[in-house]
Amino acid sequence: MSPRAQFLSPALIAVAALLVLFETLYFASLRPGYSHVSNTISELGETGAPRARQVAFGFFLPVGLLVWLALWLVHRETSDKHLSLILVALSCLGTGYALSAIFPCDPGGPFYGTWRTLIHNGLGLIDYGGTGFGFLLVARYFSARKATFPVVAFLVAGILVLLGLLLLASESALPIRGAVQRVAEVVQFTGVFYLCYLLPKK
Repeated sequence: MSPRAQFLSPALIAVAALLVLFETLYFASLRPGYSHVSNTISELGETGAPRARQVAFGFFLPVGLLVWLALWLVHRETSDKHLSLILVALSCLGTGYALSAIFPCDPGGPFYGTWRTLIHNGLGLIDYGGTGFGFLLVARYFSARKATFPVVAFLVAGILVLLGLLLLASESALPIRGAVQRVAEVVQFTGVFYLCYLLPKK
């Protein structure tokens, strides 16, 4: 991989992660009563929210596009079919963000509601499920190369993201689903950043 592409791919993921951090804090500060513990990030752009359009196209869409671009830069440098499958799975992170700009959730982020909410929740399943599965594939990929630390790191990451998905889909976790989501997001972006950093060296 060219030095420019090798630097650019993880840098794009870092920018996307920083956008998530600062835009979540910014838009949440404009919502009285919003809780980072109990409210999801999606609720910042829910249908009818005062700044739903800004959240959708100034937050969700750019983050999704940055993730897609970063993984595409890695993909175009490899002919390994196993890596291609991994990158497709991890691109689900970008898919969840980008398409959530078009399909916002209903107020309160319910499990069931309008067709937009059903699609939005389906995108959440793709996002966390795809990324979690992708991390497990990464662990398997590095296992074949006897790279112990990446194997353990991505195995743990995959389990944490999939566990987060199960909790987000559970009504019993509603009071803490915002916190659960944020932990899952940290794991997702850290894992994808680390992979973008590692792969060009393999």
